[in-house]
Amino acid sequence: MADDTDLRELYELRNSVDELIEEGLVKHWSVAELLGALLPRVVTRLGIKGAFVETYSEDLGLHLFTQGLGESGDDIPWMREVFERTSENARERVEANDPHVTVIAQHLDVAGTWFGRAGLVSARGATESQSRRDTARLQGALHAVCEVLDNYLFAIRAAREKHNVLMRLGKALRHRVLGEGVKAAVSILSEAIPMDRMVLVYMAEETSANTLHVQMFTGGAALVLDTLASQDSSLTRIRALGRACLEGASTELLDELGVKNAAEEVLINGITKSVVVGKIVVTSTTASFNTYDRELLSAFAGFIRQRVVDFNKEWRALALAFRPDDVGRLLQHDDYEQRFLAPREENVGILYIDIAGFTKISETILRTPANVAQLVETWSRDAVDIVWRHGGVFDKMVGDCVIALFGPPFYDEPPGQRLARAIQCAVDVRAMTHALPHRAAFEALRECGLHVSTGVNLAPLFVGQFGPNSNFTGFSSGMNNTARLQGCAAQGEILVMNDAVTALPDGHGFTFGETRRVTVKNVAEPLAFRALAAF
Repeated sequence: MADDTDLRELYELRNSVDELIEEGLVKHWSVAELLGALLPRVVTRLGIKGAFVETYSEDLGLHLFTQGLGESGDDIPWMREVFERTSENARERVEANDPHVTVIAQHLDVAGTWFGRAGLVSARGATESQSRRDTARLQGALHAVCEVLDNYLFAIRAAREKHNVLMRLGKALRHRVLGEGVKAAVSILSEAIPMDRMVLVYMAEETSANTLHVQMFTGGAALVLDTLASQDSSLTRIRALGRACLEGASTELLDELGVKNAAEEVLINGITKSVVVGKIVVTSTTASFNTYDRELLSAFAGFIRQRVVDFNKEWRALALAFRPDDVGRLLQHDDYEQRFLAPREENVGILYIDIAGFTKISETILRTPANVAQLVETWSRDAVDIVWRHGGVFDKMVGDCVIALFGPPFYDEPPGQRLARAIQCAVDVRAMTHALPHRAAFEALRECGLHVSTGVNLAPLFVGQFGPNSNFTGFSSGMNNTARLQGCAAQGEILVMNDAVTALPDGHGFTFGETRRVTVKNVAEPLAFRALAAF
C-alpha cells in the first residue's frame, strides 16, 4: 500500500511540475521566474525543509536558485562536498545524512551535457527505517522533477550552444583576410551541423561582374575551389556560372559541382534599395537540415552577408587604383597596407597621357558639356582598363590627363621591365584613342581624328598611400619631369626620358629616334628624351 502511495505521489508531483512548466512556456517566464514558482511547490508538496537548483539561465551563466535555504545557498548542508560530487567531472548521485538532516542531490543531464545540479533538503526521520524510507522517497521525487526539468532546459541548452557557435562565427569572420575568416567560420559551422558541401558565391564589387568569386567546401571544411585566391584564367568559366547562379538564371554551377537537394540562403544588402551580393548553398550529410540547423545556417548567412559588404567597401577603395587581380592579391594579406602600400622609395615606371588639343575639340566640335563629359568618361575608362591590363596602377586623372605607375604594389619585376610595360601601355592607349571616333557615339570626331600626347619615364619615387583619404600616388622630381615631358609631346608622340631608355631590358623590341633636348621652366638642366618610333 505504501508503494502505491509513493507512486501516486510521484505521479502527482510530476504532473504538477509539468503543468507549471507549460504555464511558464505560455507566459514566457524566464528561468528565474519558473524556478521561483517551481521550488516552493516542490517543497510544499513533499513537506521538506528546502530545495535548490543550480543551472544555466538565459544569459548562459550558471545561477543558483533556492527555496528555504538562503539566496546564496549558505544553508545547504555540506554544500562544498555536495557541489563537488555533482560537478561536471564527478556527476554522482549524493546522499548525505547527519542525525538531523538528509540531503539528496544529483546533476542535471540535458541530452548528455552536464547542465547543473539539483537537490532536496529534509529533516531526518525519527527512526532508521523511517529515514531509509524518506530517503528513497526523496530520491524518487528528485529524479522525477529532474526528468521533467531536463526537457525544459533542453531549449536553454540549445540556445546556449547556438550562442556559443554564433560568438565563434563572429570572431572568425573578423579576420582581416576574408578568405581566412570564411574558412575558419565554415569549419566552426561544420562542427555544429551535418554539413556535406557548401558553395559560397559572392561579389567583391557589386557593380562589376569581373569580381565575382566562388568557393566550395567539402567534407565539412575542406576548401576545394577558391576563385578569390587564384587568378587562373581557367576559372573564368566558373565565375560566369557563378554569376548565372547568383542571378537565378542557371543551376549549371551547382550541377557541375555535384550539389543537389541543398538549403539556400541569399545574401541581400540594403533595405530600400536591395542588392543581391551573394548566395550560400549547403547540402546535409543526413536527409535534410532540422530547424536548429537552419537557424544556424541563417545566422551564418547574416554574418557572411555583413562580412561581404565590409569586404566590398574595402575592395572598392582599393579598386580605385589597382586592377582586380592585384586587389585580390592584396586582400590575401591581413597586413597588406603596411607590407605593400606604406610609402617607400622605389624605381617606378611613370606614364602621363593626355588628349591632344582637348580644349579646341571641346569648344569647336563637341560644344556641349554633356558631349565633353561623354568623351572624357569613355576615353579615361578605356585608358585605365588598358593600364590595368598591363599591370599598372591608376594614380589619378588631372583634367583629361591620365597618370599611371608601373611597378607597385608588389614590385615583382626589375625596373627595366616596369618601363617596358609603361611604354607598351602608351602604345595601346594611343591605338585605342585613334579608333575612338569610329564608335557611333563619337562620329563627330572622325574628320579631325583624336590623338594623345604622352610622356614616359623610369624614376625613383617616394610612392604609397598618402593623405587623409589614403590615395596611392608618388612624389619626386622624376614625377614632375614626366609631366613636363608629356607637355613637350606633339599629338601622337610618345616621348621617353633618355636615361630611362638605357634601362630597358635586352630584346625589348622598341625603336627610338635621336636624342632631343628641351629647356623647361624651373629645371636647371634641359630634359633629354627620345621619341618612340611609330609601329
